[in-house]
Amino acid sequence: MIIGNSGAGLEDLTVNIQSEGDRTHVDIGGLKYELKVPFSRAEVEKALDATSPNHSSTQSLPSLGSTLFSTLFSADLGRTLWQRMAEAESLDRGLRLRILSNSERVQHLPWELMFDPSRGDFMALSGRIALVRTRPEKYEQPKPLARLRILAAEADTTGGAMRTDEDVETLAQLAGMSGLVDLTILRGATQETLEQALGKDRFDVFHFAGSGEVQPFVSKRGGLRQTLRLIGPTSSEAQLDRHDLGKMLQRAGVRLAVLNACHSDWIARSVARYVHAVIGLREDAQVESCLLLCRSLYQSLLLQRMPLDLAVTAARQAMNLGARPGIADWCKLIFYLQQKDGTLLAPADSARPAAASLSAPPKSKEYAKLARLLDVHEANLDALTKGTGVGALNPPSELVTSLQEKIDEIKRQLGEA
Repeated sequence: MIIGNSGAGLEDLTVNIQSEGDRTHVDIGGLKYELKVPFSRAEVEKALDATSPNHSSTQSLPSLGSTLFSTLFSADLGRTLWQRMAEAESLDRGLRLRILSNSERVQHLPWELMFDPSRGDFMALSGRIALVRTRPEKYEQPKPLARLRILAAEADTTGGAMRTDEDVETLAQLAGMSGLVDLTILRGATQETLEQALGKDRFDVFHFAGSGEVQPFVSKRGGLRQTLRLIGPTSSEAQLDRHDLGKMLQRAGVRLAVLNACHSDWIARSVARYVHAVIGLREDAQVESCLLLCRSLYQSLLLQRMPLDLAVTAARQAMNLGARPGIADWCKLIFYLQQKDGTLLAPADSARPAAASLSAPPKSKEYAKLARLLDVHEANLDALTKGTGVGALNPPSELVTSLQEKIDEIKRQLGEA
């Protein structure tokens, strides 16, 4: 469940994390305190590495997430969070929790995994909170787009094991269903062909299906170095520098970069210097998780016209529901948002506006809230079932069942209201 379907329907709460010398400080609305980093990078990698023989069970993730939550939201800062959440809920809105930082020292921390013990759920999955990361650089809020020009580049350096062809085909099918997209597909992308494509035309969205690679050195402040893997005759010729990529995307006018590739979170961090919104994946992500990310993200963006922050929340939820036991790739989805809200596409002229229940005299505030939630869930279900039976668009049965159960329950409550 996601509260609202509008980027303007989210209240913004910014958590500013900055490092000076050997110390790291947190600032939320003028309340400041020193942050003690609770986990090393090695501990985080071990907890999230499902392929490791010493992998921690997903049952241990709430414990790790609780520690991270209490480290960030203690005492007065915790009360600030509760107050802002209560204010947002009283207005029937959600909360955009923005982690603002340029500190490499805390980049490895899995903020997406924060677990709220008082509510018993992961914040990034709750639907009440859209969790985003932001660099200190400021950008103007761009105008919404009526259509999208998308460049999809795939580079399966494994010879087919990553199933990047399915990823791109899913995007192509959803683009065709939406009628809102001019799609260019670059198969077997090399650095040369990618540079040519980005230098020749302008695009709004860049989608990469492939993998990233961790370089064997780090920065003086502990930052990882990653590159995208492209097709090339030698390993060195197939590596694309993250800053070179960011500059190319910026020159091409790209607003959203989706790096649907493992080991791309630090690339996303660098590209966010040049692009308004960037998605990456940390550590090793399962192929099935990458396919779920593509399907859910573009269903939300293209078929429902969700803003980016809510579409990412929906993608995390879909990755969680569709995951195999022991897999928690949903928390590896890293999203940088360098604008005021997640608006990308202009709202559609619809005969069934989401706020229609508020335009007529509502029976009660609770009735209006339920009616709005019903509209969101029915739109989600409609987007899923439109893809049923079309190749890679077959939705997970658990996700369809869960949405239908929520719809039936809300209808029951509306009938009693």
